[in-house]
Amino acid sequence: MNHLEHHRDLGPADLFPATREAIFTWQLQELAGVAVRPGRRVAEGQVVDLRLNPLWPTSPRRLRGRDLLVTVGSCIVSEVIDEANRAGFTYRTLPGHLENGEETFLVSTDSEGRLVASITADSVPGHPPLKAAGPITTAAQMMMAKRYTSGLKKLLARCAGIPHAPAAEPRR
Repeated sequence: MNHLEHHRDLGPADLFPATREAIFTWQLQELAGVAVRPGRRVAEGQVVDLRLNPLWPTSPRRLRGRDLLVTVGSCIVSEVIDEANRAGFTYRTLPGHLENGEETFLVSTDSEGRLVASITADSVPGHPPLKAAGPITTAAQMMMAKRYTSGLKKLLARCAGIPHAPAAEPRR
């Protein structure tokens, strides 16, 4: 079983509303190069399909009007957390996903007035070639967790008006 815990300070707690919105509208995934469909607001019981842009942070290549993305699989949102100082959700993978397990995306404010992102996951490779890859899957999960929090950090820098924050690629 692979276990992942990734925590990152995102800045002052007054950025919580923007971060909460990014979590519940799938911007967290989109900023990391993961396309989520359908892109409706996060809700318990919602099933989503995930596709990865292999060329992230640039826009994916297009062919016949469609983005060329790698299918990751489907997930179901099993829990939504929406409290005064915590917001996020957990989803678990469905059969056919590259991983078999669940992942939680959570932002919270701490007692020191800071905003913290936490991404935790417990999973095993769900596809035969990935099972043989062993440690590579753990490294890939950590890479994605860092992409998620880096995307949030950039989004919040833009929201706070911090100069020189790189802009996200425009969506096509």
